[in-house]
Amino acid sequence: MADPFDSPVDVETDDSGLSGLGQMVVAVAVAVFTLTVFNAHALAAWADTLEPGPRSAQIGAIAHGLADKTAAAGMDRPRAALHGQWERVKAARWPDQAGAE
Repeated sequence: MADPFDSPVDVETDDSGLSGLGQMVVAVAVAVFTLTVFNAHALAAWADTLEPGPRSAQIGAIAHGLADKTAAAGMDRPRAALHGQWERVKAARWPDQAGAE
């Protein structure tokens, strides 16, 4: 019988001795950290959609605090620049659409 943790893909131990599972944990941790730091505004927006209550108030306070800190550090500039470009594209009109909504 196969080991319950066998993988269909053999991942060799890397040069530092980190197993395949260890490599996956590191990759997921880096991804979570990166998304949390550079996407904190989305986390705060998600927190705003939670059903009101004491736990969601705590989550919202933490999420908005993180969003404020990342904005103060300038980590949201790429997202803000891209969002600004997107808003300009949405507002663009063809010459014959000047007043159309």
